[in-house]
Amino acid sequence: MRALRFSAHQRFAVRRKASIHREGRRIGSGLLIELSQEGCRLGCLSEAAQDRMATLQLDDIVAIKVDGAAAIEARVRWTRDGTLGLKLIHAFHRAELDRMIRTCRGEFDESGQREYGT
Repeated sequence: MRALRFSAHQRFAVRRKASIHREGRRIGSGLLIELSQEGCRLGCLSEAAQDRMATLQLDDIVAIKVDGAAAIEARVRWTRDGTLGLKLIHAFHRAELDRMIRTCRGEFDESGQREYGT
């Protein structure tokens, strides 16, 4: 029998290109695919990012940057198969989370069209 795993906070599907930075240096890019009040998940990490992920340790601090939003500082919780799980240094307030979700879903893009159709 497989145990169920529950998240402390509801997770929201998003889809937005993001760059990953450590100690002020860009270490790669990926796709921000999930957000919650206290964490996020990036997938589709670039090969360069995957190579550099091998140097990351549990609890290392990274910054995630997406266009149209302030950088998100987070601690590395896990890496696996081109995916990175992070816990935010400062949890989002509900309004901040809502704005970030809307930004990542392209609701504030100037073109009025969503980049990924989410």
